[in-house]
Amino acid sequence: MVLDLSGAIRLATIHDVDALTELHCASFKREEHVPMLLGRSYVKATYMWLVTSKDAYALVADLTGQVIGLLGASDRPFAWPMFKACFGAMVLNVAKNPSLLFEEQIWLRAFRRPKHRKKAAGDIFNLPGIAQMTIGAVDARYRGQGIFDRLIEASRETSRARGSRAIVGGVYKRNSSSRRVFMKSGWLEVPELETMETVFYLSLLESVMSDDLKSALGLNGSIPVHSD
Repeated sequence: MVLDLSGAIRLATIHDVDALTELHCASFKREEHVPMLLGRSYVKATYMWLVTSKDAYALVADLTGQVIGLLGASDRPFAWPMFKACFGAMVLNVAKNPSLLFEEQIWLRAFRRPKHRKKAAGDIFNLPGIAQMTIGAVDARYRGQGIFDRLIEASRETSRARGSRAIVGGVYKRNSSSRRVFMKSGWLEVPELETMETVFYLSLLESVMSDDLKSALGLNGSIPVHSD
């Protein structure tokens, strides 16, 4: 069954931050997501940045006042701006729990380098007008009902309205259900961008792929990108 969410996908506001944080913490395990290692207050800081930054936004699936899905996106590379915005929360959490300094996963993520990614492909994230998804989650009780489909479609519409030329979303390779949603929705899987953990999907928000984007991806000729 697909829920009727007509009109229920909307931009998140500062009033949604607690609900976004709650859904995030219920959706990800500590060992699989670095923000969870850094603590709930750090997770909350990331959503505060998403809903207050002029360069980012968050969408929610709202079912009669209950946030049952979320998706965050940035108009441009987000790692450094988000890190700066959340630095205070990170310092406080490390001060309370110094053992975080010895968490190998944090350091591996901080200094990771894609093993297979070509340099030119990695440059796609620095091209003007390339939006990036930062996070996505659906309440476990409502998965398989079309919510994530609606969220990624809304992200395309929102990023296009914000002036983006394309949007890229990363998914853990093991997340087969989300990968199927991207492919079913017409997003292009881009092997040139993948890392050891993550595969990336791209959706063009213009009618024609620009030469600089083609060059970054090493593509020639026409490609089946969803651009309606």
